[in-house]
Amino acid sequence: MFAIHFRIHGTKWQLQKKVEHYKIGTKTGQPFSENGGDTMAIEPQTVSLGWEMVVLTILGLGAMALVGWYSYSKRIGVDVDDFFSASKSLGFVIIALTIFADSYSGNSFLGYAAKTYRSGAWFLVYPQFMVAGVIGSLIIAPPLINLGKKWDYTSPIDYLEHRFNSSVALLAVCFLLWGTFVQFTEQFFAMGYLGHVASGGVLPYQAVIVLFALVILLYVGIGGFRGTALTAALQGALMIFALSMMLVVIGLLGGFTAQMNTVWQVAPDKLTLPSTSTMTGWYSTIVLILLGLPTYIHIQQFYLGVRDAEDLRRTFRLQAPIFLFAALTLWLIGMFGSGALPNLTESQSEQLVPFLLGSFVQSQGGTLLPSLISLGVIMATLSTAGAAVMVLSMVLSKDLYRRYVNPEASDSRVINASRVVLALFLLLALGVSFSPSLTIWGWTELKFEFLLQATPVFIFGLYSHRIKNNPAIAGMIIGCVVAVGLYLTGNPEPLGIHAGIIGFLVNSVVMIGGSYLSGVDEETERAKEILHFNSREPSEETTTGTVKYILPAQSKSFWIGLGIVIAILVPWYAPESWNARAAFGLPIWTWGTIVALCIETAFVLFATYIWREESPTSQPSTVTDDQPSEEEIV
Repeated sequence: MFAIHFRIHGTKWQLQKKVEHYKIGTKTGQPFSENGGDTMAIEPQTVSLGWEMVVLTILGLGAMALVGWYSYSKRIGVDVDDFFSASKSLGFVIIALTIFADSYSGNSFLGYAAKTYRSGAWFLVYPQFMVAGVIGSLIIAPPLINLGKKWDYTSPIDYLEHRFNSSVALLAVCFLLWGTFVQFTEQFFAMGYLGHVASGGVLPYQAVIVLFALVILLYVGIGGFRGTALTAALQGALMIFALSMMLVVIGLLGGFTAQMNTVWQVAPDKLTLPSTSTMTGWYSTIVLILLGLPTYIHIQQFYLGVRDAEDLRRTFRLQAPIFLFAALTLWLIGMFGSGALPNLTESQSEQLVPFLLGSFVQSQGGTLLPSLISLGVIMATLSTAGAAVMVLSMVLSKDLYRRYVNPEASDSRVINASRVVLALFLLLALGVSFSPSLTIWGWTELKFEFLLQATPVFIFGLYSHRIKNNPAIAGMIIGCVVAVGLYLTGNPEPLGIHAGIIGFLVNSVVMIGGSYLSGVDEETERAKEILHFNSREPSEETTTGTVKYILPAQSKSFWIGLGIVIAILVPWYAPESWNARAAFGLPIWTWGTIVALCIETAFVLFATYIWREESPTSQPSTVTDDQPSEEEIV
């Protein structure tokens, strides 16, 4: 029978002497030998997961294909709007789980746990920047969704071309495609690592990623956006379950506290307060993801599929605690691994999670739990890859092919073109990922550096009618040149600040400065008419035909609260005495940082309550939907 295996390469497993433990590599449960010291070496061994993994994988992949077929059967006509946005009919639970599954992927399970393993406790920046990405979405998503419903946008590119012009849209698409393609390709790295280790080296890395590509081609090509979203929601639920089971594994492998005691002995620098330069980079990373994650075109595409503003608010309320749980759990896994397997090389650390699962099989003898967790990692990888390639194929078929190559193309022709593009992107990703040269985290940073150059046209363009076409183009080009120049000169993080953020700042100054210096004209008047609906949701139940909202980014309390939250996230205020051990073997300063993380999550919930319907008495009586007032658009 076909079997799935885990292999552990030259690592050490730390055991706590105060309670009964079992020797890794045995299934009989031999007690720990006091003569062995605090650590014991284990030889490379192959451990079979057996039929459970085979059956679960077949069932999981079969379910994905079934959802794709179900979505195909539920399509509302063979048209572009339904295939690429599910006719804006998805509820908040589906959207929240889908965006979670899209944001937390195989590179999260493997790459971020591995980065925590290598960096130590300061990588609490990871859960912080993931929640910060939700805050960034609170700035971009609400006005984009309102405009999308009013002006019938199928994709974010529709907004760019309507709000600006085709030149701005085309240039922004280049940055958006880069970010999404790298996100897509990262999943091949993660899946290849997992499959290779999980097969005990029997399945080559390259064979795993080819099989992975074929599965994506099947369910994305058939199901379209609705199929991708429903599949990702199911995958998101499985991911939450898998993360919960990883906490069980930590408990069964000696517990978190025991491994922190080991880290204090073998690598205490992983638990002490980071340096000033590290804290600067910490802040830079938070801002990088806060601005970059909501600029992902596939994230925006999922938001565009939501039914209404109330469902969008509920989506954020559900997202925030899920994002907190998932990222904090992966950080805990990385820290646990630092004590459990302290001698991994950089390339081996990328495979930390499958190594831990292999250790569980060797010590406990059970394979069902590791099989369920492995299925969750597979689903995480499939969810993000499927969403990313779906949107990539949409952009090239609907937003580029129909606009610039064949404007008369029918909906069915555009959909078929997207399937061809889907296959081509899969082939390209296979070519890039066949010989990985960077760590998963390295690719993540590189991705956001350039994706960030498309962010200003969303953040500023969605709120200010004064932002113009030519300054927007100049800003993106100059910002990109600055970011690339810093990279090519060997300065990817001058003064601890990411090159992409510096490029973003230059980009924003050029865009805003050039737009305001050129004054008001027909272009700004046209933009004012469009943006009049950035805080209005179409409604058939009101006399004006719209419901007016106060969006989070339009409230002073939002920006004051965000400033306070960002200020406390990085422990620059912690004295040296906070290096002392506290609960679970973690130093005091990490607990202060975790409290700040919880406050950050609570801030997301707070923002959804200041995002409220404007009372009729506060609306200008002389303003109609066709005549926006000067004060309404900044």
